[in-house]
Amino acid sequence: MPFHHSLIQPAIERYRRERDRYVKLADRVAEICRTEICEQNALRAQVTFRVKSQKSFEGKLRRFSTRDDRNYQDVDEIFQSISDLAGVRIAAYQFDDCERLVEHLRQTFRGPMGPVEIDAKDRHQHDRSNFYRAIHAQVCLAEDELIGIYDNVDDISCEIQICTMMAHVWNEIEHDIGYKGELGEPTPNERKLLEMLGHTVRSGDNQISMLLEAHAQRSVEGQAETNQDPSELEFRDVHDFVSRMQDFNDRAMPDFADNSGQLFDIIVEMGLNTPAALKAALEPFDASALKEKALKFGTHLKLEGVPQLAPNLRSSDLVLLRLFETRLHQIRSLNKGRFGWGKGRPTRLHRLAVRYDNWTNKSGSSPANGQDYASELNVSRANS
Repeated sequence: MPFHHSLIQPAIERYRRERDRYVKLADRVAEICRTEICEQNALRAQVTFRVKSQKSFEGKLRRFSTRDDRNYQDVDEIFQSISDLAGVRIAAYQFDDCERLVEHLRQTFRGPMGPVEIDAKDRHQHDRSNFYRAIHAQVCLAEDELIGIYDNVDDISCEIQICTMMAHVWNEIEHDIGYKGELGEPTPNERKLLEMLGHTVRSGDNQISMLLEAHAQRSVEGQAETNQDPSELEFRDVHDFVSRMQDFNDRAMPDFADNSGQLFDIIVEMGLNTPAALKAALEPFDASALKEKALKFGTHLKLEGVPQLAPNLRSSDLVLLRLFETRLHQIRSLNKGRFGWGKGRPTRLHRLAVRYDNWTNKSGSSPANGQDYASELNVSRANS
């Protein structure tokens, strides 16, 4: 039996009072997805967010009020059931990147009832005329995010949808025609055209991946054709950095792109913006010894209560650790004064540098160093 219409107005009034919380949550989740997931891991994607309008919320309730499977007993149950009041979309350039995005979501957020649960939908597998393909995840901010202006969003969640840019086109058009349409079911001609578009979208996903691969190959060949040593040519951007360094040290870091964004920014600032300059700064590079150190440092970070900062042994974190060994003072100097009240949140790299400094000097650090660490740590906690 559908829920009683008398619940609609109280639910609308509650949403009117609380909508700003969903706006705040969606904005923050989108920013984390954009900077700490996509940019930090060299993932090509566009991130957008939206919060359901009051009018849209009312329309959804009125549609639900005619359905037997929406037999809500009270307003609380309505809010517990509707998961898309706050929504973030990550539209990836390549389908293969969607799984990487999922793994980073799991590492970055928590779910409403524990770990983040993933719902991968590909309706084409069961209905050859339906090309909807997306990954859905319901997320909450991590515990260390729930401070300051975010201390009142701990009990609400945000829906994240991951799809390719091409798939997003089909998903949206089909949703407007088939789900929101006020003219009833789509006509046979509309269905045929949707199916044709679906085939184009799937083909387009493959073509985009091939195009990016061909572009990367052209870049390599173009560098080889110049009179200049390719290792002396500057990295154009983080994607070029990953492409040209992922084979370093016999692919000792198979997931080199992970955590490469802030690393790229800092090597450019240090003037290590060519493969030759960076490799010279890393010599000698002992991947096995660095992995062992990464494990020990990771154990220390877990004991410190920040396991999410632990280095990834398969990623460019090994390069970062080697730079910590030889250029930690320079790295910390470049970051000095950039974070604090009104200046932005400390980056993962900055937080790692502070804690690495403390870890390596804990047995004999000077009062000044200890005070510096405490100051940096307080800033990090205040802006987390």
